[in-house]
Amino acid sequence: MPEFDKRPQRRSGERKVITRKENIFIGILHGLFPWKGDKAGDVIRKIIFLGSLGLMVWAGYQIIDFYVMRDIRIRNEHLGMLTQLEDYGGSEVISIPMSDDRQHNAETKQVNVIGKYYDTFYLDNDDFVGYVEIDPWIQYPVYQYTDNEYYLHHNRNKNTDENGAVFADYEGHFTYAERPHNTILYGHNLITHHMFQPLTYYRPGNHGVDSFEFLKTNPVIKFDTLFEEGKYKIFAVFQSNTRAHQGEVFQYNHVNNIYFENKTAFDNYVADILDRSFYYTNVDIEYGDELLLLVTCDFSMFANGADSSVRLIIAARRVRDDEYFMFSEEEIDAFIDNRGVNEQGQLNRKMFEAYYQYYAPAGWGGRNWDTGYIKDFGQ
Repeated sequence: MPEFDKRPQRRSGERKVITRKENIFIGILHGLFPWKGDKAGDVIRKIIFLGSLGLMVWAGYQIIDFYVMRDIRIRNEHLGMLTQLEDYGGSEVISIPMSDDRQHNAETKQVNVIGKYYDTFYLDNDDFVGYVEIDPWIQYPVYQYTDNEYYLHHNRNKNTDENGAVFADYEGHFTYAERPHNTILYGHNLITHHMFQPLTYYRPGNHGVDSFEFLKTNPVIKFDTLFEEGKYKIFAVFQSNTRAHQGEVFQYNHVNNIYFENKTAFDNYVADILDRSFYYTNVDIEYGDELLLLVTCDFSMFANGADSSVRLIIAARRVRDDEYFMFSEEEIDAFIDNRGVNEQGQLNRKMFEAYYQYYAPAGWGGRNWDTGYIKDFGQ
């Protein structure tokens, strides 16, 4: 007779034997999640572990969102804005207040806007005052509120947004008949390389960028209002502190430095800027010229950028009616590099006390630029 197989046969409905792999999986689940029969201490330990794991996942998402996704969102929004403008011709004739006193229902006037798309910005948000461009690095509409805080935390659609918008100092007036003697524009220095972050390429020591060469290839700024075009030649790149405990504060944005009372005030202001400049572009400046300052935070000093009180400022003079807006090759070759120190180890450019203590104990070597840059300076 044939030999019978004496191994036990699995009956219908009988529970499947758990394999080694399944044992490992269940063991992992037991180790991670509270389980029936766990001691109170084990339950607490597992809950703390799961909470920590969830927190790590959330933090990882936030990091990816900030360093990767936010960059993509901002880029797409900006490109979308430019594409929208290219597709929209605009009416080019709009009704605009005759003064900038928005709280008293100023009389309006029908005017032609100079930019094909600028009426679109104004009709979307009547805080719009102009458009600033250093192609291709900076291309943004400029807004203005009744203070210098609102557009630090609101975007061009007036939605809360910590990226903010580019905005003009509230002390300046932009109408069809007037613009400031000195226009000051502010924008955030974003880690995503948007807003005014590219201004840092004009400053030495930025991610391998040769700032002097960058200035030579980008020496002109375009700033248009609704009513007229404007091109500006850069004449200085400098840094300024904003806190008195760091030393003397240069009041570059005081109202008296937006509207100059006289030639002396204007000349001294320009001289204070030139004292602090990394470079000289040999641009001649005279009382009555319009100035433009682009301002952003500078995180390049003091404890690896932990101090956000320093400002990086690009100063430019508006191109005159009888002047060509571009620099010639000879003019660019004649730009002067004012970085570094003199033979006594003193800085070539003026800074402030905290900077001297931290970086340059010998201090500033004194004024070294050609006073002929300012017409009839000191007279």
